[in-house]
Amino acid sequence: MRGFVSFFNRMNIWWWLLGIFVAHALLYLVLGTDTWLATSLLATAFYGIILLVGKLIASRYPDKEESR
Repeated sequence: MRGFVSFFNRMNIWWWLLGIFVAHALLYLVLGTDTWLATSLLATAFYGIILLVGKLIASRYPDKEESR
């Protein structure tokens, strides 16, 4: 569990959101979705909320490496 918390504390949210957006945009373009941009933005916003809540929860736990 501590490794998972440490990962969330170190992760860069902006790079993850960019990667998620690009992956969804490519997926919906390949599938031929007419509203690929709006769908990709909604999916990215959803995962962004999940990541931010995860980072908020992880920030409550002290990082073992930083406390040394």
